Amino acid sequence: MANVNVTILGLNRLGTSFGLAIRALNGKPDHKHTFAVTGCDRRAENVRKAAAMGALDAQQLDFIAAVREADIVFLCVPYSETEEMLKLVGGALKAGAVVLDSAPLKVPSLAWADRYLLRDSDGDQQAYLVGITPILNPSYLGLPEDSPESGRADLFQDGVMIISPAPSCPPDAVQLVSDLSDLLGVKVHFTDPAEHDSIAAGMEGLPLLLQMALFRALHNSPSWSDAQWFGNPSFVLATYRLIESDPEALGALLYRNRQNLTHRLDALMAQLAHLRDMLQIEDDLLIGEAFQAAMNDYAKWHVARLRNKYSTEPDLSEATAQARSSLSLFGAFMPNFRPRDKEKKSRK
Repeated sequence: MANVNVTILGLNRLGTSFGLAIRALNGKPDHKHTFAVTGCDRRAENVRKAAAMGALDAQQLDFIAAVREADIVFLCVPYSETEEMLKLVGGALKAGAVVLDSAPLKVPSLAWADRYLLRDSDGDQQAYLVGITPILNPSYLGLPEDSPESGRADLFQDGVMIISPAPSCPPDAVQLVSDLSDLLGVKVHFTDPAEHDSIAAGMEGLPLLLQMALFRALHNSPSWSDAQWFGNPSFVLATYRLIESDPEALGALLYRNRQNLTHRLDALMAQLAHLRDMLQIEDDLLIGEAFQAAMNDYAKWHVARLRNKYSTEPDLSEATAQARSSLSLFGAFMPNFRPRDKEKKSRK
C-alpha cells in the first residue's frame, strides 16, 4: 500500500471538497493507497475551517513548505493569483510531482508551468502540470457558494473531470489524473487546452459579462431609483455573481481570454439583434415560439447534464420534468407554454 501526499493550495469550496473526497478514500476497504492531505490558503481562517470540516490531515500557511513533499498538488487559488502561485512553488516541487490546475483557462497556465516548474540541471522538466476542470455533481448545480463551509465530500461524485494536458505532458502524469478521477467516481473527458478555453469563453466568461451588462444597463438608467425596488428572484438570479466574486480575478479571466470572448460576444449580439427585430413584428406569438424552441433544447441539454450522458437525445417530456425538478433548487419554475394553434389563432 503506497502513501500519497496531497497538497491543496486554495481552500474554497472546490479545494475543501477535494480534501474531503480524497480523505474519504482512506475509509474504503478496497483502496490501494493511503492519502495524507495538507491544506494551505492565504487566509488562515479558511485553513481552520477546512480542517474543522475534516478535509485536512495537516494545516499550512507557508505555500513552499506545503508542496515540498507533495506527490499531487491541487491548485485552486483565485485566477488572478495563479501565475504568482506557480512562480512561488514551482521550484519547490519534488521530482515527479503532478500539479492539478483547476484554473478556468488552460493555455496561460501551461505557459506558466513551462516557465516556472522544477527542471533538472539539463533543463528537463521534473514536475508536471495537468489542466483539469471538474464538472460537478448535478445535485449541486443550484448552489453557487464558494466558501470552505460549502465544501462537500460528494461534490465531484457523478460528475466529469475535463482533462486538458499539454501535448508534451508525460503520459504517466495524465494517467495519474485519470486514475484519481476514477477513484473519485468521476468520468473523464479530454479536451485540447485551446479548445477548452474557447468553450470556457461561452460557458463561463459570457455569463459573467451578461450579468455585469444587465446590471449596468438598469443601474445607469434614469428609472433606477424606482426600478431598484423591484428586485425579485428573476433579477437576483441573473446578477448574483456581482455579490461575492473577486473583481481582480474576473478581470484577469476575461482579459486573458478576450479573443475567444469577443467571438462569443459577436454571436450573442447577433441573437439579441434578432430578438429585438422579432419584438418589432406585430405577431403576439412569435416570441413565445422562440421561447418554446429554446426551452425544448435547454430541457434536452439539462437532463443530459443531470445524467452526464450526452450521446443520445433524451425524451423531451422526461427532460422537461427533470429540468423543472432541478431548477427548484433555485426556487424557479418552468411554465408550460402552449404551442401555436394555427386553426384557433391566425397572424394579424
